[in-house]
This record gives sequence, C-alpha cells and structure tokens, in this order.
Amino acid sequence: MKKSILLLLLGLSGSLNAQDTQFYLGILSSSMTSSDFGNFHISDWGEYGLRSENEANVEGRVHVPLGDYDPAGPTIGGVLGAEVPLAGNVDALLEFQVAIGSVADSYGLFGGSTVRLIDTGIFSLGLSPKVGYMVATADFGAIELIDGYIPPVEIPEGTFTNGDSLSLDMSGPSIQIGITPSLKFSGGFGIMAQLGYDLSLAKDPKILVNDEIEIPMDSQAVVKPDLSGTQAGIRPSVVVSGLYFQVAIIWQ
Repeated sequence: MKKSILLLLLGLSGSLNAQDTQFYLGILSSSMTSSDFGNFHISDWGEYGLRSENEANVEGRVHVPLGDYDPAGPTIGGVLGAEVPLAGNVDALLEFQVAIGSVADSYGLFGGSTVRLIDTGIFSLGLSPKVGYMVATADFGAIELIDGYIPPVEIPEGTFTNGDSLSLDMSGPSIQIGITPSLKFSGGFGIMAQLGYDLSLAKDPKILVNDEIEIPMDSQAVVKPDLSGTQAGIRPSVVVSGLYFQVAIIWQ
C-alpha cells in the first residue's frame, strides 16, 4: 500500500508541466484519536476446540498487544506537493502526506485545488479544499504463541506460526480545507503555510500476517484475551480530526 501511494504520486507529478508547476516540501502537524485499541487473541479454537487443562490439545493461540499500540495524540510529519495553474485564480494541487509515529505510521494522498483570493505576485492568500485517502499501519513485530498452545495457528484465513510478522492496516477517506498564505522570493523560491481543519477516518481494520494473510476483526478467530472462544467484539478505528498546520518551502 505504501509503495502504491508513492508510485501514484510520482507518476502524477511527472505528468505536470515543470515550467508552470509550483512544488512544495515541508512539515505537517495534526492530532490523532482512536477507539477500541484493546488487546486480544487470535486462536484456531473453531477448528480444534479450546485447550483443556486435563486433555491433550492442539489449539494454537497468539496474543496481540493492540492496546500497547494506541496511536492517539499529536502527530508530526512531512508533506510533499505540487500545484499547477488551471484557469484564472485557480490552481490544481496534488499532495502526499506522511506521519511517522512511535507505534503507528499514517500515509495520505490528496487532490484538490487552491483558489487565490488575493494575489499580488509576491504575496497570495488562498483557500485550499482537498480530498484524499489515508492509510494507517502499526507493526506488532514477530509472532510468539502463548505458552502451552501448539503451533501453528490454523484458521480459515491462513496458517501462521512463531516468528511470522504481525501488523495492523487501516484505511479510509479524508477531507481537509485550509487557508493558504504564501510569499515568493527571487529565483522562484518562497515559503507557504496552511492552517485548516482535517477529518480523516481510518476504518475496516485488518490484521496482517507476513503482509499477506488478512484477518478481519470480525473473524471468529479474533477472541477475547481470557483464553475463551468469545469474539473480541472490538473494531479499532483511527480518526485524524481538528486543526492542522503546514509550513513548507516552495519552488518553481
């Protein structure tokens, strides 16, 4: 998913007329909230039954410490974008955003426009609505089966065992709208800022094993961490909402 977003950005950017295109590179600050980030287990109890203390068993069960990877809080990231004139005082824009956190990363690809309300040639003030798509990921590291349970874990979605990688992948639409002042210097360089409101919802989470096996959160294999076969009933979500701020260097 990360590679696909980057390749799409590079492909679209390459199609722009470099002579008329204004590029920008800078930093981005926003905030992230989350819900239902609780620990759970993945078990093949549906195939082999629950482990019994008095009988031999072959149930495989792994602990997923999702609660330790709660991404809620302020985020700092980067932004790379390009604007190309459309008509009159309207520019089309394409923008890639990335935020690297201690427990989760997010990536976004946006398209939109900037309507220049004021433009003196040196200073401009614009309104920039954008729509896009966000992807949030968290890496849980290598799988370790719980002591007393038998590898591998065999569920309808796939089979995995000790040492395989485990991660969380969530995605969803995003809307941003901001006020964009910019100041141009000689030589085609300048500086721009953007203050606006952001609403991004990453939903439909999936647990990924080795980036290949997808385990939806409503799978019967996703169970409470009490060693039972009760579905965990959690639907993790990440929302980037509220004010955001960008500041960037621009060049043409």
